[in-house]
Amino acid sequence: MSNPNIAEEIRKAEVEPLLPIEKKLIAWSLGTGIVLLVILGVITRLYPVTI
Repeated sequence: MSNPNIAEEIRKAEVEPLLPIEKKLIAWSLGTGIVLLVILGVITRLYPVTI
């Protein structure tokens, strides 16, 4: 039994399109991350930490 070459197997694999639910999850994740970064930036500007 021979060991399959991973790169060759990946090249032979067919490209599968994203499902609609996967697109929604990606959009929600990116949106949540951006919103939380903005909130963190606003909090940091309003309450700066002095050391």
